[in-house]
Amino acid sequence: MTTDPRGSWPALAATVLARTVLVTVLGLVLWSLAPALLGWESTVVSSGSMTPALRTGDVAVVRPADGADVRPGQVLLVDDPDWPGGLRLHRLVDVEDGLLRLQGDANAAPDTALVEPAAVHGVGVLRIPAIGLPAVWAGQGNWPALAATGVGALAVLAACGTWRATDGPVLVVLRRRPVARRRQRVLRVAAVLAVTAGTAWLLPTPQAAAGWSASAGDSPAWRTSSAAVWACIDESAARARRFYDFQEPAGPTAENTGTLGAAGNGTYRGGVSFDQPGPDCGNGPARAVTLDGATGHVTTDGAEVSPQTFTVQVWFATSTPGGRLFGFAKFATGLGGQYDRHLYMTDTGRLVFGVYHGGNHTIASTGGYADGAWHLATVTMGAAGTYLYVDGVQVAGDTAITAAEPVTGFWRFGWDTLANWPDRPANDWYRGSLAAGAFWDVQLTADQARAQYRPVR
Repeated sequence: MTTDPRGSWPALAATVLARTVLVTVLGLVLWSLAPALLGWESTVVSSGSMTPALRTGDVAVVRPADGADVRPGQVLLVDDPDWPGGLRLHRLVDVEDGLLRLQGDANAAPDTALVEPAAVHGVGVLRIPAIGLPAVWAGQGNWPALAATGVGALAVLAACGTWRATDGPVLVVLRRRPVARRRQRVLRVAAVLAVTAGTAWLLPTPQAAAGWSASAGDSPAWRTSSAAVWACIDESAARARRFYDFQEPAGPTAENTGTLGAAGNGTYRGGVSFDQPGPDCGNGPARAVTLDGATGHVTTDGAEVSPQTFTVQVWFATSTPGGRLFGFAKFATGLGGQYDRHLYMTDTGRLVFGVYHGGNHTIASTGGYADGAWHLATVTMGAAGTYLYVDGVQVAGDTAITAAEPVTGFWRFGWDTLANWPDRPANDWYRGSLAAGAFWDVQLTADQARAQYRPVR
Protein backbone atom coordinates (compact mmCIF):
# COMPACT_ATOMS: atom_id res chain seq x y z
CA MET A 1 0.00 0.00 0.00
CA THR A 2 1.34 3.46 -0.95
CA THR A 3 1.93 5.85 1.94
CA ASP A 4 0.25 9.24 1.57
CA PRO A 5 3.05 11.89 1.81
CA ARG A 6 0.66 14.19 3.67
CA GLY A 7 1.00 11.92 6.68
CA SER A 8 4.80 12.04 6.75
CA TRP A 9 7.11 13.72 9.24
CA PRO A 10 8.25 16.37 6.68
CA ALA A 11 4.59 17.30 6.13
CA LEU A 12 4.11 17.63 9.88
CA ALA A 13 7.26 19.80 10.19
CA ALA A 14 6.07 22.10 7.36
CA THR A 15 2.69 22.49 9.04
CA VAL A 16 4.20 23.31 12.44
CA LEU A 17 6.59 25.88 10.88
CA ALA A 18 3.82 27.55 8.87
CA ARG A 19 1.54 27.80 11.89
CA THR A 20 4.39 29.28 13.94
CA VAL A 21 4.93 31.97 11.29
CA LEU A 22 1.19 32.66 11.15
CA VAL A 23 0.86 32.99 14.91
CA THR A 24 3.90 35.31 15.06
CA VAL A 25 2.52 37.62 12.35
CA LEU A 26 -0.93 37.63 13.94
CA GLY A 27 0.63 38.46 17.30
CA LEU A 28 2.51 41.44 15.86
CA VAL A 29 -0.62 42.72 14.10
CA LEU A 30 -2.72 42.41 17.24
CA TRP A 31 0.07 43.99 19.33
CA SER A 32 0.02 47.02 17.01
CA LEU A 33 -3.78 47.25 17.30
CA ALA A 34 -4.11 46.80 21.06
CA PRO A 35 -2.68 50.20 22.19
CA ALA A 36 -5.59 51.96 20.48
CA LEU A 37 -7.80 50.56 23.24
CA LEU A 38 -5.84 52.76 25.67
CA GLY A 39 -6.25 55.84 23.54
CA TRP A 40 -2.65 55.63 22.33
CA GLU A 41 -1.59 56.22 18.72
CA SER A 42 0.32 54.07 16.25
CA THR A 43 2.24 55.23 13.20
CA VAL A 44 4.24 53.50 10.48
CA VAL A 45 7.84 54.71 10.13
CA SER A 46 8.33 55.71 6.48
CA SER A 47 12.07 56.44 6.30
CA GLY A 48 15.38 55.64 7.98
CA SER A 49 16.41 58.86 9.74
CA MET A 50 15.73 57.31 13.17
CA THR A 51 17.94 54.29 12.49
CA PRO A 52 18.89 52.22 14.46
CA ALA A 53 16.21 52.95 17.08
CA LEU A 54 13.47 52.79 14.43
CA ARG A 55 13.64 51.39 10.93
CA THR A 56 11.49 51.86 7.84
CA GLY A 57 8.35 49.73 8.16
CA ASP A 58 8.36 49.56 11.95
CA VAL A 59 5.18 50.52 13.77
CA ALA A 60 5.84 53.01 16.57
CA VAL A 61 3.33 53.30 19.39
CA VAL A 62 3.12 56.61 21.23
CA ARG A 63 1.30 57.49 24.42
CA PRO A 64 -0.44 60.86 24.63
CA ALA A 65 1.71 63.60 26.16
CA ASP A 66 1.42 67.30 26.85
CA GLY A 67 3.94 69.20 24.73
CA ALA A 68 4.82 71.32 27.75
CA ASP A 69 5.91 68.26 29.77
CA VAL A 70 8.21 66.50 27.31
CA ARG A 71 11.95 66.47 27.88
CA PRO A 72 15.07 66.19 25.70
CA GLY A 73 15.98 62.63 24.80
CA GLN A 74 12.40 61.47 24.21
CA VAL A 75 11.15 60.41 20.78
CA LEU A 76 8.12 62.51 19.83
CA LEU A 77 5.38 62.14 17.25
CA VAL A 78 4.45 65.64 16.06
CA ASP A 79 2.61 67.40 13.26
CA ASP A 80 5.25 67.86 10.56
CA PRO A 81 6.09 71.60 10.43
CA ASP A 82 7.24 71.31 6.80
CA TRP A 83 4.46 69.09 5.46
CA PRO A 84 0.90 70.19 6.33
CA GLY A 85 -1.16 67.19 7.31
CA GLY A 86 1.92 65.00 7.76
CA LEU A 87 3.59 63.55 10.84
CA ARG A 88 7.20 63.51 11.99
CA LEU A 89 8.83 61.08 14.42
CA HIS A 90 12.13 62.45 15.73
CA ARG A 91 13.96 62.82 19.01
CA LEU A 92 13.69 66.01 21.06
CA VAL A 93 17.17 67.52 21.48
CA ASP A 94 16.48 71.02 22.80
CA VAL A 95 13.83 73.52 23.85
CA GLU A 96 14.39 76.99 22.39
CA ASP A 97 12.19 79.85 23.65
CA GLY A 98 9.39 77.41 24.37
CA LEU A 99 9.64 75.70 20.96
CA LEU A 100 10.89 72.15 20.37
CA ARG A 101 14.00 71.30 18.35
CA LEU A 102 13.96 67.75 16.97
CA GLN A 103 16.57 65.61 15.24
CA GLY A 104 16.67 62.19 13.63
CA ASP A 105 19.20 59.86 15.23
CA ALA A 106 20.76 59.17 11.82
CA ASN A 107 20.85 62.85 10.80
CA ALA A 108 24.02 64.89 11.23
CA ALA A 109 22.20 68.05 12.31
CA PRO A 110 18.93 69.03 14.00
CA ASP A 111 15.78 69.75 11.98
CA THR A 112 15.64 73.31 10.68
CA ALA A 113 12.01 73.95 11.65
CA LEU A 114 10.98 74.29 15.30
CA VAL A 115 7.82 72.59 16.58
CA GLU A 116 5.05 74.10 18.69
CA PRO A 117 4.32 72.16 21.91
CA ALA A 118 0.67 72.00 20.82
CA ALA A 119 1.76 69.96 17.78
CA VAL A 120 2.93 67.03 19.94
CA HIS A 121 0.83 63.88 19.59
CA GLY A 122 2.76 61.80 22.09
CA VAL A 123 5.95 60.15 23.31
CA GLY A 124 7.26 56.91 21.81
CA VAL A 125 6.94 53.88 24.08
CA LEU A 126 7.01 50.79 21.85
CA ARG A 127 8.48 49.58 18.57
CA ILE A 128 6.89 46.72 16.62
CA PRO A 129 9.41 45.67 13.97
CA ALA A 130 8.66 45.50 10.22
CA ILE A 131 4.90 44.90 10.54
CA GLY A 132 4.14 48.17 8.71
CA LEU A 133 6.19 47.39 5.59
CA PRO A 134 3.06 46.71 3.47
CA ALA A 135 1.85 50.23 4.25
CA VAL A 136 5.22 51.68 3.20
CA TRP A 137 5.23 49.67 -0.02
CA ALA A 138 1.67 50.74 -0.81
CA GLY A 139 2.64 54.38 -0.31
CA GLN A 140 5.65 53.92 -2.61
CA GLY A 141 3.66 52.05 -5.24
CA ASN A 142 5.93 49.04 -4.78
CA TRP A 143 3.40 46.57 -6.12
CA PRO A 144 5.89 43.70 -6.74
CA ALA A 145 6.80 43.68 -3.04
CA LEU A 146 3.13 43.76 -2.05
CA ALA A 147 2.33 40.96 -4.49
CA ALA A 148 5.22 38.85 -3.21
CA THR A 149 4.01 39.40 0.34
CA GLY A 150 0.50 38.32 -0.64
CA VAL A 151 1.78 35.19 -2.35
CA GLY A 152 3.91 34.41 0.69
CA ALA A 153 0.94 34.85 3.00
CA LEU A 154 -1.19 32.52 0.89
CA ALA A 155 1.63 29.97 0.85
CA VAL A 156 1.90 30.08 4.64
CA LEU A 157 -1.87 29.66 5.01
CA ALA A 158 -1.84 26.72 2.61
CA ALA A 159 1.12 25.12 4.40
CA CYS A 160 -0.80 25.28 7.67
CA GLY A 161 -2.86 22.34 6.39
CA THR A 162 -0.06 20.33 4.75
CA TRP A 163 -0.19 17.52 7.24
CA ARG A 164 -3.13 15.10 7.17
CA ALA A 165 -3.83 12.10 9.33
CA THR A 166 -3.40 9.09 7.02
CA ASP A 167 -2.15 5.57 7.24
CA GLY A 168 1.40 6.98 7.08
CA PRO A 169 4.06 6.80 9.82
CA VAL A 170 2.78 9.81 11.71
CA LEU A 171 -0.66 8.34 12.22
CA VAL A 172 0.38 6.49 15.34
CA VAL A 173 1.51 9.77 16.91
CA LEU A 174 -1.12 12.27 15.79
CA ARG A 175 -4.57 11.56 14.31
CA ARG A 176 -7.12 14.26 13.74
CA ARG A 177 -10.74 13.44 14.01
CA PRO A 178 -13.45 15.05 11.81
CA VAL A 179 -14.29 17.50 14.59
CA ALA A 180 -10.65 18.60 14.76
CA ARG A 181 -10.60 19.06 10.99
CA ARG A 182 -13.67 21.27 11.12
CA ARG A 183 -12.06 23.25 13.95
CA GLN A 184 -8.94 23.74 11.83
CA ARG A 185 -11.01 25.08 8.92
CA VAL A 186 -12.68 27.55 11.26
CA LEU A 187 -9.32 28.67 12.65
CA ARG A 188 -7.90 29.05 9.17
CA VAL A 189 -10.79 31.26 8.10
CA ALA A 190 -10.37 33.29 11.30
CA ALA A 191 -6.66 33.73 10.56
CA VAL A 192 -7.43 34.98 7.04
CA LEU A 193 -9.95 37.45 8.43
CA ALA A 194 -7.48 38.64 11.11
CA VAL A 195 -4.69 39.20 8.59
CA THR A 196 -7.12 40.98 6.26
CA ALA A 197 -8.35 43.20 9.08
CA GLY A 198 -4.80 43.96 10.18
CA THR A 199 -3.78 44.85 6.63
CA ALA A 200 -6.87 47.02 6.20
CA TRP A 201 -5.87 48.89 9.37
CA LEU A 202 -2.19 49.23 8.56
CA LEU A 203 -2.54 50.52 5.00
CA PRO A 204 -4.37 53.75 5.98
CA THR A 205 -2.37 54.19 9.20
CA PRO A 206 -0.65 57.60 9.21
CA GLN A 207 3.00 57.35 8.30
CA ALA A 208 5.50 59.43 10.24
CA ALA A 209 8.06 61.03 7.98
CA ALA A 210 11.35 60.28 9.68
CA GLY A 211 13.08 62.51 7.19
CA TRP A 212 13.50 66.28 7.27
CA SER A 213 13.50 69.16 4.84
CA ALA A 214 17.05 70.42 5.17
CA SER A 215 18.96 67.24 4.40
CA ALA A 216 18.85 63.81 2.84
CA GLY A 217 21.06 63.11 4.84
CA ASP A 218 17.31 44.76 16.74
CA SER A 219 15.48 43.93 19.38
CA PRO A 220 11.66 43.91 19.40
CA ALA A 221 11.66 46.02 22.53
CA TRP A 222 12.32 49.70 21.89
CA ARG A 223 13.59 52.17 24.46
CA THR A 224 12.93 55.75 23.42
CA SER A 225 16.13 56.97 25.09
CA SER A 226 18.20 56.56 28.16
CA ALA A 227 16.70 59.74 29.58
CA ALA A 228 13.25 58.25 29.18
CA VAL A 229 14.28 55.16 31.13
CA TRP A 230 15.35 57.22 34.12
CA ALA A 231 15.39 60.98 34.47
CA CYS A 232 18.60 61.65 36.42
CA ILE A 233 20.28 63.36 33.47
CA ASP A 234 18.90 66.27 31.49
CA GLU A 235 20.15 65.76 27.92
CA SER A 236 19.20 69.27 26.82
CA ALA A 237 22.88 70.28 26.69
CA ALA A 238 23.63 68.01 23.72
CA ARG A 239 23.09 64.43 22.61
CA ALA A 240 25.97 62.24 23.77
CA ARG A 241 27.81 60.08 21.22
CA ARG A 242 27.93 57.30 23.77
CA PHE A 243 25.33 56.93 26.51
CA TYR A 244 25.26 53.82 28.68
CA ASP A 245 22.39 53.78 31.17
CA PHE A 246 23.55 50.50 32.78
CA GLN A 247 19.93 49.34 33.08
CA GLU A 248 20.51 45.92 31.49
CA PRO A 249 19.30 42.89 33.47
CA ALA A 250 22.29 40.87 32.20
CA GLY A 251 25.44 41.15 30.10
CA PRO A 252 27.62 41.06 28.18
CA THR A 253 26.43 44.02 26.06
CA ALA A 254 26.24 47.52 27.51
CA GLU A 255 23.82 49.18 25.09
CA ASN A 256 24.67 52.59 23.69
CA THR A 257 21.65 54.85 23.22
CA GLY A 258 23.76 57.81 22.08
CA THR A 259 24.14 59.05 18.53
CA LEU A 260 26.67 56.32 17.61
CA GLY A 261 23.94 53.70 18.04
CA ALA A 262 24.96 50.06 18.20
CA ALA A 263 28.42 50.95 16.84
CA GLY A 264 29.09 52.52 20.23
CA ASN A 265 28.04 49.55 22.37
CA GLY A 266 30.23 48.41 25.25
CA THR A 267 30.99 45.13 27.01
CA TYR A 268 30.60 44.14 30.67
CA ARG A 269 33.59 42.19 31.92
CA GLY A 270 34.41 40.32 35.13
CA GLY A 271 32.52 40.70 38.38
CA VAL A 272 29.46 42.79 37.52
CA SER A 273 26.14 42.53 39.40
CA PHE A 274 23.12 43.66 37.38
CA ASP A 275 19.74 45.12 38.31
CA GLN A 276 21.00 46.80 41.48
CA PRO A 277 19.33 49.79 43.22
CA GLY A 278 20.05 53.08 41.47
CA PRO A 279 19.30 56.78 42.02
CA ASP A 280 15.81 58.26 42.25
CA CYS A 281 15.57 61.73 40.72
CA GLY A 282 11.81 62.08 41.02
CA ASN A 283 10.42 59.50 38.60
CA GLY A 284 11.02 56.42 40.72
CA PRO A 285 14.26 54.57 41.44
CA ALA A 286 16.45 53.57 38.53
CA ARG A 287 18.52 50.41 38.37
CA ALA A 288 22.32 50.19 38.29
CA VAL A 289 25.25 47.81 37.97
CA THR A 290 27.70 47.13 40.78
CA LEU A 291 31.38 46.41 40.13
CA ASP A 292 33.08 44.05 42.59
CA GLY A 293 36.37 45.96 42.97
CA ALA A 294 38.41 42.98 41.76
CA THR A 295 37.53 42.08 38.14
CA GLY A 296 34.39 44.02 37.23
CA HIS A 297 34.63 46.74 34.59
CA VAL A 298 33.03 47.98 31.36
CA THR A 299 34.83 48.73 28.08
CA THR A 300 33.75 50.37 24.85
CA ASP A 301 33.94 48.15 21.76
CA GLY A 302 34.97 50.76 19.19
CA ALA A 303 38.31 52.59 19.20
CA GLU A 304 38.57 56.40 19.07
CA VAL A 305 41.43 58.44 17.68
CA SER A 306 43.13 60.51 20.38
CA PRO A 307 40.21 62.57 21.75
CA GLN A 308 41.48 66.01 22.76
CA THR A 309 38.14 67.79 23.17
CA PHE A 310 35.58 65.81 25.12
CA THR A 311 33.20 65.56 28.06
CA VAL A 312 32.87 62.40 30.16
CA GLN A 313 30.23 61.85 32.79
CA VAL A 314 29.23 59.08 35.19
CA TRP A 315 26.79 58.54 38.04
CA PHE A 316 28.44 56.60 40.88
CA ALA A 317 27.83 55.54 44.46
CA THR A 318 30.32 53.83 46.78
CA SER A 319 31.27 53.49 50.42
CA THR A 320 34.70 52.08 49.51
CA PRO A 321 37.23 54.76 48.57
CA GLY A 322 39.67 54.10 45.74
CA GLY A 323 39.56 52.88 42.16
CA ARG A 324 39.42 54.28 38.64
CA LEU A 325 35.90 55.41 37.73
CA PHE A 326 36.66 55.91 34.03
CA GLY A 327 39.55 56.49 31.68
CA PHE A 328 41.08 56.06 28.23
CA ALA A 329 43.54 53.35 27.23
CA LYS A 330 45.33 51.97 24.18
CA PHE A 331 43.84 48.49 24.66
CA ALA A 332 40.25 47.42 25.32
CA THR A 333 41.29 44.59 27.64
CA GLY A 334 44.19 43.92 29.96
CA LEU A 335 46.51 46.69 31.12
CA GLY A 336 45.95 49.77 29.02
CA GLY A 337 49.49 50.24 27.71
CA GLN A 338 49.12 53.99 27.32
CA TYR A 339 46.49 55.35 29.66
CA ASP A 340 45.22 58.72 30.83
CA ARG A 341 42.07 60.92 30.64
CA HIS A 342 41.04 59.14 33.80
CA LEU A 343 39.00 60.03 36.84
CA TYR A 344 39.96 58.08 39.95
CA MET A 345 39.21 58.15 43.66
CA THR A 346 41.92 58.38 46.28
CA ASP A 347 41.94 56.44 49.53
CA THR A 348 40.43 59.50 51.21
CA GLY A 349 37.53 59.62 48.74
CA ARG A 350 38.73 62.67 46.79
CA LEU A 351 38.34 62.68 43.00
CA VAL A 352 41.38 63.23 40.75
CA PHE A 353 41.30 63.69 36.98
CA GLY A 354 44.53 63.43 35.03
CA VAL A 355 45.98 63.51 31.53
CA TYR A 356 49.48 62.82 30.27
CA HIS A 357 51.15 65.40 28.00
CA GLY A 358 54.89 65.46 28.52
CA GLY A 359 54.12 64.57 32.14
CA ASN A 360 51.19 64.01 34.46
CA HIS A 361 48.73 66.89 34.78
CA THR A 362 45.91 66.58 37.31
CA ILE A 363 43.07 68.45 38.97
CA ALA A 364 41.42 67.23 42.19
CA SER A 365 38.43 67.87 44.43
CA THR A 366 38.95 68.96 48.02
CA GLY A 367 36.01 66.96 49.34
CA GLY A 368 35.47 63.20 49.48
CA TYR A 369 32.65 61.26 47.85
CA ALA A 370 32.92 57.73 49.27
CA ASP A 371 29.80 58.39 51.35
CA GLY A 372 27.44 55.80 49.84
CA ALA A 373 25.33 58.52 48.18
CA TRP A 374 24.76 58.94 44.47
CA HIS A 375 26.88 61.60 42.75
CA LEU A 376 27.25 62.80 39.16
CA ALA A 377 30.87 63.38 38.12
CA THR A 378 31.47 65.36 34.92
CA VAL A 379 34.85 66.15 33.33
CA THR A 380 35.25 68.51 30.39
CA MET A 381 38.43 69.17 28.43
CA GLY A 382 39.20 71.39 25.44
CA ALA A 383 40.63 74.73 24.42
CA ALA A 384 39.06 76.38 27.49
CA GLY A 385 40.97 74.08 29.85
CA THR A 386 39.97 71.09 31.99
CA TYR A 387 37.23 71.15 34.62
CA LEU A 388 35.73 68.71 37.11
CA TYR A 389 32.11 69.04 38.23
CA VAL A 390 30.37 67.02 40.93
CA ASP A 391 26.57 67.17 41.12
CA GLY A 392 26.62 70.08 38.68
CA VAL A 393 29.05 72.21 40.70
CA GLN A 394 32.64 72.89 39.61
CA VAL A 395 35.06 71.50 42.20
CA ALA A 396 38.35 71.80 40.28
CA GLY A 397 39.77 73.26 37.08
CA ASP A 398 42.90 74.30 35.22
CA THR A 399 42.87 76.49 32.10
CA ALA A 400 46.39 75.29 31.19
CA ILE A 401 45.40 71.63 30.66
CA THR A 402 44.25 71.50 27.04
CA ALA A 403 45.92 68.37 25.58
CA ALA A 404 46.29 64.69 26.43
CA GLU A 405 48.30 61.63 25.34
CA PRO A 406 47.99 61.20 21.52
CA VAL A 407 46.80 57.61 21.34
CA THR A 408 44.03 55.67 19.62
CA GLY A 409 42.18 53.62 22.19
CA PHE A 410 39.11 52.69 24.19
CA TRP A 411 37.14 54.11 27.12
CA ARG A 412 36.70 52.03 30.27
CA PHE A 413 34.67 52.24 33.44
CA GLY A 414 35.93 50.72 36.67
CA TRP A 415 39.57 49.78 36.10
CA ASP A 416 43.03 50.23 34.62
CA THR A 417 46.40 50.66 36.25
CA LEU A 418 47.11 53.96 38.00
CA ALA A 419 50.84 53.34 38.30
CA ASN A 420 52.92 56.52 38.56
CA TRP A 421 49.91 58.77 39.20
CA PRO A 422 49.71 61.02 42.29
CA ASP A 423 47.67 59.85 45.29
CA ARG A 424 47.31 56.42 43.74
CA PRO A 425 44.78 54.38 45.77
CA ALA A 426 45.63 51.02 47.26
CA ASN A 427 43.21 49.38 44.80
CA ASP A 428 43.01 50.48 41.16
CA TRP A 429 39.68 48.65 40.78
CA TYR A 430 36.54 50.65 41.55
CA ARG A 431 34.19 48.95 43.97
CA GLY A 432 30.72 50.46 43.83
CA SER A 433 27.71 51.13 41.63
CA LEU A 434 27.29 52.93 38.31
CA ALA A 435 23.93 54.11 36.96
CA ALA A 436 24.92 55.91 33.74
CA GLY A 437 27.95 56.99 31.77
CA ALA A 438 28.21 59.30 28.77
CA PHE A 439 30.81 60.62 26.32
CA TRP A 440 30.64 63.74 24.16
CA ASP A 441 33.14 64.87 21.53
CA VAL A 442 32.56 68.49 22.58
CA GLN A 443 33.45 70.39 25.73
CA LEU A 444 30.25 71.21 27.59
CA THR A 445 30.12 74.65 29.14
CA ALA A 446 29.71 75.19 32.87
CA ASP A 447 26.03 75.99 32.36
CA GLN A 448 25.52 72.85 30.30
CA ALA A 449 27.33 70.69 32.86
CA ARG A 450 25.19 72.22 35.60
CA ALA A 451 22.02 71.56 33.60
CA GLN A 452 22.93 67.86 33.26
CA TYR A 453 22.44 67.23 36.97
CA ARG A 454 19.08 66.47 38.55
CA PRO A 455 18.99 66.19 42.37
CA VAL A 456 18.61 62.76 43.91
CA ARG A 457 15.80 62.26 46.37
